Amino acid sequence: MSLDEFQQDLSKRIGKRVIEIFTRDGEPVQGLTDLYQPSPAGFAGQLIVVNGSRYSWELWQEAGEMWNFQSTLISSSMISDSGLMTDSKSETP
Repeated sequence: MSLDEFQQDLSKRIGKRVIEIFTRDGEPVQGLTDLYQPSPAGFAGQLIVVNGSRYSWELWQEAGEMWNFQSTLISSSMISDSGLMTDSKSETP
């Protein structure tokens, strides 16, 4: 699977078009190996969707062929009526 195909798969899973993928540390991804995590076997990182919102995400394999996906909003960016971007951060208690 190519990085572009993986980006399309993430878009389907999150329900919004993914425009950029990053490592867990927020570094640009060069290939799928940058996203691989050995335990649990799968992939993880950050992504930005078309409206500018950033998510952390994990995709891991269970029971052979079954894949689980989880994402958490890190920050959201919305384009206001005036065309200005506004940011808000998601904080964990």
